[in-house]
Amino acid sequence: MGDRAEEIPPRAEGPLAPGTTLSAAVPLALFSMTTGVFAVAAGALAALLVPGSMARALVWAVVTIVAAAGAGLWWGITPVTERLRVLDRAAAAVRPRGSQTR
Repeated sequence: MGDRAEEIPPRAEGPLAPGTTLSAAVPLALFSMTTGVFAVAAGALAALLVPGSMARALVWAVVTIVAAAGAGLWWGITPVTERLRVLDRAAAAVRPRGSQTR
């Protein structure tokens, strides 16, 4: 019984190719991290407006969950072309003026 990794030839192309999988996941990972930070920040700011520690925690949790769920629904429902157009406009707004795309 040899090592099974040696018996199975590696596939050069397909849905499990390392470069394809990684590059396809990058936009989702960046979007998820960014919207997660904004959701937590929005929840914390909303919680500052509420007196009482228990109510403050509840407001923070609800606002964070609603903001994150809204971002997730936007990602899931919006067609890919529109999503890329919106994300490209946001990236262009943040990009320094002197940098040129190649």
